[in-house]
Amino acid sequence: MGVRILQYTGQKFITTMPEAGNQNPHQTLFAGSLFSLATLTGWGLIWLMLRERHLGGTIILADAHIRYSNPITGRPEAIADLGSLSGDLDRLARGRKARVALKVELYGDEKQGAVFEGVYLVLPARPFGPLEEGGNEEE
Repeated sequence: MGVRILQYTGQKFITTMPEAGNQNPHQTLFAGSLFSLATLTGWGLIWLMLRERHLGGTIILADAHIRYSNPITGRPEAIADLGSLSGDLDRLARGRKARVALKVELYGDEKQGAVFEGVYLVLPARPFGPLEEGGNEEE
């Protein structure tokens, strides 16, 4: 897919991908490529927030939907803004899973073409037990 980070301002996380390899026969972007770009952009914003707060965890997309309003042509951009985020990442500091919802807007040729809404779960980091460290229960 060739996903690249364009910018992170602390408020907005913006990504892109090349048109080549992500276009359909109509010279617009594949819906699946746009969905993947949006998913990764939302995931990336949450990952950055975790790092800024010195938290660890496994980020999982739990639910998502996307509304396509216009075909996207040109080099696409996906924008995740903290203003659209809801949830409580501070639960991770207490060893509990967190649920975070956010929107990602997708643009092409500076025209909005889709809005992705995702719900991500962040599972708390946990210490490795004997089996995760490569141990054998029978040893």
